[in-house]
Amino acid sequence: MSFERIDQRETLPEKVSRIIKESILSGELKGGDVLPTEPELEKQFGVSRAVIRDAVRMLKAQGLVDVKQGKGMYVSHSQIEVFTDALLTALRRDQASVWDVEQFEQFFLPQVFGLAAESAGTEEKRDIRRKGELYLKAFEEMYKLEEKGLKDKLPAAEEEAHTRFGDYMTTVFKATHNKMVQLIGEVLISMRKWRIVTEVSPDIDILKLEHAAIESYISAVECSTRIEAAGKVEGLYRYSGELIDIMKRAPIGTSPEIPGDILYSSCKI
Repeated sequence: MSFERIDQRETLPEKVSRIIKESILSGELKGGDVLPTEPELEKQFGVSRAVIRDAVRMLKAQGLVDVKQGKGMYVSHSQIEVFTDALLTALRRDQASVWDVEQFEQFFLPQVFGLAAESAGTEEKRDIRRKGELYLKAFEEMYKLEEKGLKDKLPAAEEEAHTRFGDYMTTVFKATHNKMVQLIGEVLISMRKWRIVTEVSPDIDILKLEHAAIESYISAVECSTRIEAAGKVEGLYRYSGELIDIMKRAPIGTSPEIPGDILYSSCKI
């Protein structure tokens, strides 16, 4: 690996940052690759240590590199975390609400599932079903622990369910074979918070409703046409005025508290 030596008139950190960035974006440097040490970069670029450190800070801010104490600098595997933080910051400054994200999903996800139905191969669709079922298993375990009041075990179960849901949705996004959809989809997963459901009536079977909703999503991907799949998912998004008002009052990035009767009478997500 080698970097071009820059002219002394171009020893600004932006120039060093740009050159390394291009090596990452071109694929010459891949996620997990170790970057040269600061002294090595100084020598290759012909600039000072201060310039290198400023350039590295810029690359970190863009989510392109990670610095691990005692281990050096690595090309990051994903920029999703940095991208999500930047987007959330911008939305918070604009006083966005949970509803802004929910409403975006309302028109975005039907088209995503439609494209996945059209683009995914047989094995991809099987993988989506398998991962959807793994999520439902984790959700059921989390729900049972909550029902039993086993609060010490609940955080781990919630994390597992959240991870399984993200894995399932990421598989759907990848099945579209569209890089833009994959990126936006991963950001949505990172931004999404669990809803806090309160005052659930005894006659509401949460597990049954969650199973029905996820099965509808999975079967949508298994449809033969994009229009059919998108229409199936659109039917899952039903919001009452009460539910929308609750979401509009909840700042983006928070978990809104929603009475069970309002949530489950409005939608099955």
